[in-house]
Amino acid sequence: MGLSEYNRKRNFKVTSEPSGEAPAPPRQEGVRHFVIQKHAASRLHYDFRLELEGVLKSWSVPKGPSLDTRVKRLAVHVEDHPLAYAEFEGIIPKGEYGGGTVLLWDRGTWEPLGDPHQSYAAGNLKFNLKGKKLQGGFALVKLRGRGAQREKDQERAWLLIKERDAHVVPEETSDITRARPESVTTGRTLDEIAADRSQVWHSNRDQVDAGGAAGGRVAPPPTRIRPPRFAARATPPRGDGWLHEMAIEGERLLARNAGGQLALLDDNGAPLGAAAARKRSAVADAIRMLPAQSLVVDGVLAAMTPDGLPHAAALSGALAGKGKATLAYLVFDLPYLDGHDLARVPLAARKKLLAELVRASSEPGPLRFLDHVAGDGAAFQREARRLGIAAMVSRRAGSPYGARAGWVRAPCAVSAKR
Repeated sequence: MGLSEYNRKRNFKVTSEPSGEAPAPPRQEGVRHFVIQKHAASRLHYDFRLELEGVLKSWSVPKGPSLDTRVKRLAVHVEDHPLAYAEFEGIIPKGEYGGGTVLLWDRGTWEPLGDPHQSYAAGNLKFNLKGKKLQGGFALVKLRGRGAQREKDQERAWLLIKERDAHVVPEETSDITRARPESVTTGRTLDEIAADRSQVWHSNRDQVDAGGAAGGRVAPPPTRIRPPRFAARATPPRGDGWLHEMAIEGERLLARNAGGQLALLDDNGAPLGAAAARKRSAVADAIRMLPAQSLVVDGVLAAMTPDGLPHAAALSGALAGKGKATLAYLVFDLPYLDGHDLARVPLAARKKLLAELVRASSEPGPLRFLDHVAGDGAAFQREARRLGIAAMVSRRAGSPYGARAGWVRAPCAVSAKR
């Protein structure tokens, strides 16, 4: 089959699965690997994969394998998968092909009985498995279709059958899928993997590319962040070259994801305590769903009431799950992305990258991009007053991220705090 069908079905901007171009893990010459992944998609099933012809030949087994020779499991042949997929355990975002949770149920090596290429082509592939859960002889036998469905059935419908040997276990004695539901790599269940958003994988393919941003430099994720301050002014700045945003009533909050290690930071750049972080776990989950390996975002956590506006007084209730207000994390800056320090990149370019990043998330949760209006501050202030917005913030389009950013805040109708 090759990997063209695998790539066609997936959007690697949002799915965490490895692309067809992802490098394969190191292999010992002459050793063939197999993997079985328990997959809670629209329906629970087991994906049975054998390394052959440079790919993972794959079958979807709705009821999973059996150790009983009398039980013949339907195995639907699906598209080939890349060898890198053998390492995948995590979450495929909703809306993507195969969206759901994937658990590495079994893995090991397999040995064909006879020429595997000829046997596969003939639809009668026999082999021995040496896994952590499955041992001994098995066979994959292609069903022969009839009538109009003959060609389709021949390509897709197979049976997975246990061969007679010392590893046979009658189904009534023990069902291996029920007796051993856990992951062979982490020992966790499907529910435990689904609850841990740190298990979302991100492919490097088609991610937002910060490499071409003027002023950016290659650097590791920052260990210390000093969020810029907004200087209070009685009137907004005039003239072109400014970006103006609505000042959000809420809590300044930063998020740093360094290779899966995610931390929420306060307005001084210090990590939140464990209790505070737990209350804001929805924000952490949303950041993990962004298609990036590492990043730093700056924003405001707010409580949005039914009138569509943020209200600071409602934030404590929203964090406790009380009241009608819902949490929203409005992000307005991106000082770091995937190996690139963007602090000296012009603000307009940083916000463009940030907007692309937020749009690429398939599960944004409370995450929102805080848009802006370019131009004269007085015009923005007049419109803000008409809408009842309390205050505005203004930042030069070319400003850096740091102590000398020169960001300002001005009242519109009544004083407010960002």
